[in-house]
Amino acid sequence: MISKLKLINLTTHVDHLDKLLNNFVTFSGFHPIKPQKIVASVHGALAYENTNPCDPLLKEIEEIETITGITFECDKVSCMVSDIDNIQVFIDESYKEIKEKYAKIKHLEQEKHQVSEALFQVENIEDLGIPFDDLFNTKYVALRFGKLPVDVADRLRFYQQKPFLFIPFVERDGVIWSLYITSKEYEREVDNIFTSMFYERIHIPDFVHGTPEKAREDLKKQVDKYDEEIQILSDELTAFVKKSKSSFDEVKGELEFLQDIYQSRQYVVRLGDRITLTGFIEDNDEKALDDHFKDIPLLEIQVQDAESDKRFSPPTKLKNNWFTKPFESFVKMYGVPSYHDVDPTTMMAITYSLLFGIMFGDFGQGLVLTLLGFIMTKWKKNPSFGIVTRIGLASTFFGLVYGETFGMPAFLEGVYHQVNEWFGWHLHPIHPMDNSVTMNLLVTTVGLGSVIILSVITINTITKLRQKKYADGLVSSNGLAGLLLYGFTLTTVLMTTINMSSPMNPFTTIIFIIIPIGLIFMKEPIERYLHKEALFPDGVGGFLIEGIFELFEVVLSYVTNTLSFLRVGGFVLSHAGMMLVVITLMDMTTGTGSILVAILGNLFVMALEGMIVGIQVLRLQFYEMFSRYFEGDGVMFEPRY
Repeated sequence: MISKLKLINLTTHVDHLDKLLNNFVTFSGFHPIKPQKIVASVHGALAYENTNPCDPLLKEIEEIETITGITFECDKVSCMVSDIDNIQVFIDESYKEIKEKYAKIKHLEQEKHQVSEALFQVENIEDLGIPFDDLFNTKYVALRFGKLPVDVADRLRFYQQKPFLFIPFVERDGVIWSLYITSKEYEREVDNIFTSMFYERIHIPDFVHGTPEKAREDLKKQVDKYDEEIQILSDELTAFVKKSKSSFDEVKGELEFLQDIYQSRQYVVRLGDRITLTGFIEDNDEKALDDHFKDIPLLEIQVQDAESDKRFSPPTKLKNNWFTKPFESFVKMYGVPSYHDVDPTTMMAITYSLLFGIMFGDFGQGLVLTLLGFIMTKWKKNPSFGIVTRIGLASTFFGLVYGETFGMPAFLEGVYHQVNEWFGWHLHPIHPMDNSVTMNLLVTTVGLGSVIILSVITINTITKLRQKKYADGLVSSNGLAGLLLYGFTLTTVLMTTINMSSPMNPFTTIIFIIIPIGLIFMKEPIERYLHKEALFPDGVGGFLIEGIFELFEVVLSYVTNTLSFLRVGGFVLSHAGMMLVVITLMDMTTGTGSILVAILGNLFVMALEGMIVGIQVLRLQFYEMFSRYFEGDGVMFEPRY
């Protein structure tokens, strides 16, 4: 169902803006209205600019958390807006000191990285045994240490005639650690060649002298020195933040509260020295609202009916019971019912569970679905998983009707026998694969679909009449005219099928067929007449041609929507057939193999058939039912806080 709402106007002096917003952000259940429509219709009304000084400060706190790896835990703490200056001073001073230490750490890490790469390269050439002073002070030869991407190494074959020698050492992390040698004369040309192939040079530090063995020792000492300096700075940084953590926790909470205050200004309208906050609340929250805002001086609370101001369309707050509430997620996939509309959640919960249970009737598999839905709901804390629990219960019930437990009828035969003995009944399960049942099953599902279509047309008729949309409620294909036409046609077919005398005669034909068809055909001119518009704006000829095609589409939709429910019976047979295959495979194996086939077969059928059936039932809901009585053009009730 859709909750009743009230339109609220909170008005006070501009000096009490902060107090008003303080109470606003701490009151749950208030759906605010943005002031554009009010400003456009009230001369002199102004909206506040949505500037928020808390955003950069919160970003600095987030950066501090990222740098230090420490998360500041906080609850939003109420404070005065004037406190933001003190907060800013604290954060700026702390942020400056933290950034300085962090910059030093990053600089040391960068230098350490360069030295580590040089160390790795030195280890690659350690076997040369040539002192580095001799290696880098050559008169006629130039050497370049570095890394070449593996994916461009093949391009070296295009430069085989060039005067250089390429020496690869080791491949790691997608690059080839290497050395190339050329003459001083061709140094620039060869450097350009390797630069075009994204060769990344590695410079050996100037303090490296002597043999590669000595260079390696010097580089290792330098890496250890960097590690020590980085650790000291990191410890200082962590100690500083931990020492101030309680202050950061409090400041973060205050900033998040102040951020809400500033963001809430976007909903305030100012007219002279008066400010107004407008929105919707639930009907039963009126007393709580009065108590929450009573401490604001000069506050006027105006409570009106939700539809009293035509500038605003009331939002929709769905309020359903424990059984139907999980199905709200499916309804929202199609759209949100408007405040004047009917909530389709209850109808959907009943029909979805019913149709799924019929199509997926198995006592054992239904219990598994029920348990799975219950576990997922508790584990994920998502009420949408409750749908699985409900369709599992429906499958369990129809599994009893079909006498199926994991595709095996023998499990429930004893139950039926015992019940019949106790109560003197003659109950027997309905086996869908029985030749005497199959046709009756298909006809029954079509009949069930017809009843559902009649129900949704009835719901639409009542809803449209309640909304005073008389043309839609009386002369449309989903209104009273369509209800008479479709209902009488179904009654005639049913009575003819069971060999009863047909109700069709000249009088009933005129009343229930010709007149409804004529009204449906003339629906648009009638609607224009009620709105005092031109009856045939495109001419009578254009109306006749368009109307004939639309009438044909209406009649065709009745037929196709009804026959769509054949798929319900079809999937009953499909499910039974798939389980018959599983049972046959079990009979072909013995012992552990038979048990394994039973488990895997049931899991496969549950996964595949369950998904397909779920989608097909959702399709029936959207295309055969929702399209007749649910528009889904509403706005969801969303409290700002």
